[in-house]
Amino acid sequence: MIKEWTQRHKFVRMAGFVSAVAVGSLLPAVALAADIVLAVPNGSEGDGLRAAADDYQKMKGITIDIVQAPYANLFEKAANAGASKSGAYDIVLMDDPWLPFFAENGYLEPLASYFKAIGTDGPDSDFLAKSIALCRNPYNTGPYVCLPYVGNAQMFFYDPEEFAKQGLAEGPKTWDDVINAATAVSKAGNGERFGYVMRAAEGNPVVADFMPIFWSYGGDLFDKDRKPNLLTPEAKKAVEVFLQLKQVSPPGVESFQADEVGTFIAQGTAASAINWPNWVATFEDPAQSKVVGKIAYSAIPSGTKAGSSEIGHWLMGIMSDAPHKQAAFDFMIWATSPEQIKKSAERGNPPVRFSVFTDPELTSQKQFRHFPILMQAIDFSTPRPRHPKWPEIENAFGAELSKAVAGAETGDEALANAQKAIEEILAR
Repeated sequence: MIKEWTQRHKFVRMAGFVSAVAVGSLLPAVALAADIVLAVPNGSEGDGLRAAADDYQKMKGITIDIVQAPYANLFEKAANAGASKSGAYDIVLMDDPWLPFFAENGYLEPLASYFKAIGTDGPDSDFLAKSIALCRNPYNTGPYVCLPYVGNAQMFFYDPEEFAKQGLAEGPKTWDDVINAATAVSKAGNGERFGYVMRAAEGNPVVADFMPIFWSYGGDLFDKDRKPNLLTPEAKKAVEVFLQLKQVSPPGVESFQADEVGTFIAQGTAASAINWPNWVATFEDPAQSKVVGKIAYSAIPSGTKAGSSEIGHWLMGIMSDAPHKQAAFDFMIWATSPEQIKKSAERGNPPVRFSVFTDPELTSQKQFRHFPILMQAIDFSTPRPRHPKWPEIENAFGAELSKAVAGAETGDEALANAQKAIEEILAR
């Protein structure tokens, strides 16, 4: 992942030009130089929207300025822009658990009046229900404050040949199946091949890998009174399983991000992982992968409960102080249309529309063979806790989980420390 923001290029006002801009304050005069200013993450999640913006400005004869940033920096800069009412950005492409923070602080523009102006009361029914539920605050019941663009939900990726050798010809159904097969693969691999690979770097990476396991053992981060709920038998069991998976993973996973996990799978040096669907394009690309056609995609394995994927959509929202709100809404409607979501899927972004998931022109191609599994994963997914302090909570929880993976503290200590840290966050 790029660690620093790119330096701001001198803006050239001409159709067809999309600039990358740096971290730092964007003066209102700069923002106003473009017809629309988008803030997007670096990497694959933002690639499709950057390409769509290029198409749109050529079609409309306007200028679209693009701000790019790494994951954490994007949240920070968008939050600062909202708090300062700088008008720096018209649209922010945000990770879905950020939405309560932005919506509840009044940083997002409600979309009801814009939909009413085009003769509808909200997004059309072709969007998947779980995808569109994320765009309302409160979740699934409140007013619309954004639109879904990238349809992420985790899947389980595995080498079917290796798992078949362990008597799992139809793939693993439970985490016990995964641990047993992965242990055999790692033992035979002699330190060169591993049965599993996890991303366990502090913060978002380790929490994202842990939550599906947590849910599969009946865990819930908060109780019915919205208090942290980590000192439970369910949480203890989930951490035990997580640490068992660490034992059959490569050394150093406590610092692994998504790129390391993807590389181990693509090079054939790990036999299974939880992963996001944007990695399918890499695994099926002969120029980048040694496992083309050899990876199977399935639902998250079960524990004591049915497995559930963590949903991780990227959503487009209009900032409440955006200088070009109508233009931003018009672009969002165009970019999330069936035709454009299909183009985005062809560019490597998982879709958010039923018509695209089931489009025979796509599903007949090998690189989209995971679409039925992914659509099912979204349909049965679980959102991260909808709390305005979630980014801070996630960082605190992730710091303790990563320490446990590194062996710096026990699983019980990690849960107790995380419980205390989250209680302190909520008390502020």
